[in-house]
Amino acid sequence: MRLAAIALENFRTWESLALTFDDGVTVIRGPNGSGKTTVLEAAWYAAALGSHRTSADEVLVRRGEVSGFVRADVARSVVGGGERVEKIELEIRTGGRARTKLGGANVPRRRDVLGVMRAAIFAPERVAVVRGDPGDRRRFADDLLVQLHPRYHAVIKEYERALRQRNALLRDVAAGRAGPQGIEAWDEALAGPGGELAAGRARAVAALAPFAGKAYAAVGEGDELVIAYAPRTSPAGFEPGATEPPPAEWTAAILGTLKERRRDEMVRGTTLAGPHRDDLSISIGGMPARTHASQGEAWMAAVGIVLGAHDAIGAHLGEAPVLLLDDAFNPLDPARRYRLAGALPVGAQILVTAADPAEIPDTLEAAGVDVAGYRSGS
Repeated sequence: MRLAAIALENFRTWESLALTFDDGVTVIRGPNGSGKTTVLEAAWYAAALGSHRTSADEVLVRRGEVSGFVRADVARSVVGGGERVEKIELEIRTGGRARTKLGGANVPRRRDVLGVMRAAIFAPERVAVVRGDPGDRRRFADDLLVQLHPRYHAVIKEYERALRQRNALLRDVAAGRAGPQGIEAWDEALAGPGGELAAGRARAVAALAPFAGKAYAAVGEGDELVIAYAPRTSPAGFEPGATEPPPAEWTAAILGTLKERRRDEMVRGTTLAGPHRDDLSISIGGMPARTHASQGEAWMAAVGIVLGAHDAIGAHLGEAPVLLLDDAFNPLDPARRYRLAGALPVGAQILVTAADPAEIPDTLEAAGVDVAGYRSGS
């Protein structure tokens, strides 16, 4: 799988940009503020229907415009040889319904394009997976889950809707504006997709764990990295990476905990059980990475986890996804840069950004694209 071409229109501060890419490694060069990161952000948007930098789509539209576009040509191998190119067109609007096209034809649901392009992305923001809050790790787990199984995009949205509505009712109950009638119905509405989401996350993180450990062993300092799903509510006997309870058991566990916490919820005005309260456990050398990892260790751990995600997706698909590396080499010393270059997956298409070509080790054979030659953006 490779991103053959990408075109941006009124995306961030790019008024217009069109690039083509070959197989292998491409370094996207340019000074800070020239729009390098935006190219990778747009590529990730085509794969995930969201930005790795913001949750608000409207900020992706160029100032003064009402809509922007990301157009991506994705080439995939076909049985018997050759490639099939699929064209994705995603409109982004500051208001109203955005159009989505696949192969030039409108599709009724935006999520119908998920799975055409699969990717894994490292950016400085990914360090929050190691050192940030549980929400950062949950978002990463969901990103991975959707790249593995695109149907979970709808499950996540259904869970988020049920959570918002249940919390709104609980806030009214806590404030004395409503009685508790109807909460049980929202228990069911929440626990169904919640059980499916929790089960999916547990399987996705279990699939990631060995690949992330192997990748960190290649780029890290010699200590072992261990990553596991750490739910607040789980079926009896659940052991991360060892057991895989079906969604129905997760749903039952969530329903039971909601019933147990009902009185506390009505006082606090918020939902106290479900995958929105879960976390990932990440340790380096047996110590919690969030509190004990140095900045360098956290950076390399985040890189290792993303490389592991790339390999886990590839193992599931039987085809390597696109790897996006934003500023991955910049803060590293020469030894770590060479280790990272040596750990990159062979045969995958890799897009790397760099402000200074000297950041990229000479052992990494790469084509180059200089965005300073285009109209600059950010």
